[in-house]
Amino acid sequence: MSEGSFSDLFSDSKWFPAILLVAGLIFLWMGNREFLQFQETLPSYISLRPESGTIWLLIVGAAATAAGITGLLRGKRF
Repeated sequence: MSEGSFSDLFSDSKWFPAILLVAGLIFLWMGNREFLQFQETLPSYISLRPESGTIWLLIVGAAATAAGITGLLRGKRF
């Protein structure tokens, strides 16, 4: 690849795992906020499930956070 290309940005640095970690934490925060909002609007006698978007935010957030932490600790690119 030519010098200064987009793929060189992530090849030998820890930018990609750091970005994954930050994005994962943001997704977890957003999912938690949605889940708490769901619980506040839910009457105590009804036991419904949260929306699928909330669940996906939590799943993707946990996966991205785990991948970011693993990448930073291993020091290798994905």
